[in-house]
Amino acid sequence: MLTPDMSVTQWWVFAVVSGVALALAAQSLAATTAQRVSSVLVPLAGAVAVVGQSAARGYEGKQPLFLFTLVALVLVILRLVYGRYLARQMALYRAGESADEVTKGQLAVFLLAFVATAVLVAFLIG
Repeated sequence: MLTPDMSVTQWWVFAVVSGVALALAAQSLAATTAQRVSSVLVPLAGAVAVVGQSAARGYEGKQPLFLFTLVALVLVILRLVYGRYLARQMALYRAGESADEVTKGQLAVFLLAFVATAVLVAFLIG
């Protein structure tokens, strides 16, 4: 909806910015230096997976970039939505305590939020 006239180059810029945002979101969940370094690999692994699958299936142009950007933005948005919960879990982890068990209700809400966010972002950038 917001991006129908974007060129492939513009999609590349959008995908790179989304990947950087995802790396920053992942780094905010890292407790050790090794985790911080590996959090940069999250968007790189996603990019390799999307490009690899797209190449295997013969997709070209904007579609792989759209898919990568969609997933990256959804994960960044959900990181923001669940920020307080994740901060509490990280505080427990850093204190050497066990993280809270995720209940079935929490899992259902997360999955619903994930699907709703994915649909909304796909609609907005599609």
